[in-house]
Amino acid sequence: MKKDNEQLLIIDGTFLAYRSYYATSYNATQILTTSEGFETNAIVAFFKTLFLLLKKLNPKYIYIAFDSHVKTFRHELFPSYKDGRKKAPESFYLQLDLIQEILTNINIQNQYYNGFEADDIIAKVKNKFNLNTIIFSGDQDLNQLIDEQTAIIKKDKTGSFFFLNSKNFSEYYDFLPNQVIDYKALVGDNSDNFKGVVGIGPKSAKTLLDDYKTIENIYNNIEKIKPSIAKKLIEYKENTFLDKYLATLRIDFDLQLPELENLAISNIAISNSAKQIFGKFELYSLENSLKNLINKK
Repeated sequence: MKKDNEQLLIIDGTFLAYRSYYATSYNATQILTTSEGFETNAIVAFFKTLFLLLKKLNPKYIYIAFDSHVKTFRHELFPSYKDGRKKAPESFYLQLDLIQEILTNINIQNQYYNGFEADDIIAKVKNKFNLNTIIFSGDQDLNQLIDEQTAIIKKDKTGSFFFLNSKNFSEYYDFLPNQVIDYKALVGDNSDNFKGVVGIGPKSAKTLLDDYKTIENIYNNIEKIKPSIAKKLIEYKENTFLDKYLATLRIDFDLQLPELENLAISNIAISNSAKQIFGKFELYSLENSLKNLINKK
């Protein structure tokens, strides 16, 4: 997708915060702290990336989504959802809270909604605004949102960023964006602790989706499928449909989204509350970078 000043940039704030935290936490010389010992490495790295994205993409609008502060509906339906993920240390969550506070006080719209993930909010925002949209996240589930107006920023094997869109999707995956959830339900996903259909791998899943397009249609034509494959599908049918439901991004929840004009980059400003935060946590480089960004708007 080419640069377009009318485009909306949506950022998975929880993903960016995690990435910022762990990218700067393994080398003691990179861990920034205030004079009182409060860690700020994730905060500084988060906003450094944010400002770089704004500079490179030059969007007209921006919105940042964060994960629920409590367990989601997916955990209620599937208690072992994401069980394999290690919980971040307390220092991460303290910085995450401050990141959200700073964003609010510089007029960058950001929200979370208890019971739902940042991915669900991103889907809801995309659905509301009919704009060319760029999504910044590392979550593969968001690939299901890709269409002619929506692309996702990805990193290739060389570490360079590119836009994954409807035109080049087939260069990276053996299925279509609207088959992301079906594929995941068939082969599983370790990151979410989905087992999929045991015995069906990527090759078999591709063949099934090429032939029948969706999980529902696969089961509607189960008598046409090779008996050894059909047996596995029947055995894991209940889990397969649950996985697809859990992988499907939801927009049917009552989060009140901002109006489009409130997402405009031109709204970004340094409030008195923001100045106090920058001073208290000694975030002087962040404040200066923000001033430069505002002056160039």
